Amino acid sequence: MSIFHTPLTDRTILRIAGDDRIDFMQNLVTQDVARLQSGACVMAALLTPQGKLLYDFLIFVEDEALLIDCEAAEADALAKKLSLYKLRADVTIEATDLNVHALWQEDGLPCPPMAGFYEDPRSDGLGLRGFFSASPDIALPERSADDWHANRMRCGVPQGAMEMPPGSVFPLEYGFADMQAIDFQKGCFVGQEVTSRTHRKGSLRKKLYPIVLSQAVGASGDKLMTGNGNAQRVGGELVARHEMLGLALIREDAKTEKLTLNDTDIAIQSAVS
Repeated sequence: MSIFHTPLTDRTILRIAGDDRIDFMQNLVTQDVARLQSGACVMAALLTPQGKLLYDFLIFVEDEALLIDCEAAEADALAKKLSLYKLRADVTIEATDLNVHALWQEDGLPCPPMAGFYEDPRSDGLGLRGFFSASPDIALPERSADDWHANRMRCGVPQGAMEMPPGSVFPLEYGFADMQAIDFQKGCFVGQEVTSRTHRKGSLRKKLYPIVLSQAVGASGDKLMTGNGNAQRVGGELVARHEMLGLALIREDAKTEKLTLNDTDIAIQSAVS
């Protein structure tokens, strides 16, 4: 069993403190923050009123604060957006100098527990992650962040604004229900009406799938095609790619057909859960 260590420099940690922090976040995000105990970690999102995704992040619960594990490039924008909702609430939103590190296996097996780390809630195949004020002394082989992101794609997990442009995608199409990022039993959150209605209907026209390409071609936004010649039609869209692994948003009525990307065959894979 080979476990790898990766510093995730593309992530940062925001700290939300104050007596009203739970009620404040409870009214905004897709996750039921009020039920979480200290030490819990969950995926969550902030949506537009129309139910489209603005920001995806992880919430780690401490005794006196909520730690928001988010995309570093979007951290300032997320903090400013949350601040718009503060009004007179006893809440502080601050950047931290904590560094995010991950432990993972290429074969998709869960990692055994390790002090200072917690399970990534999105998929067992993503292993463990932790926050540290200084680089931890980890006696494991180090891999690059690109390797970790390739494994993330193998697990079928999307992440960040490059793969999910803010205000333009619906979270259910990108697997947020499967990643338990949305609690449909809680009270109101921004965008709840549209999201809950779509969930109740139980039918999505397209969904995100991990794919394997026969050649390392394609860029985000490229179309997946079905059929031949004049009978060709768009069957989906490439969301992200690392070498021959990728994520694609694919029409449900096209997923059983032969799909190509820039005339290159692709295969839909089962996500590592």
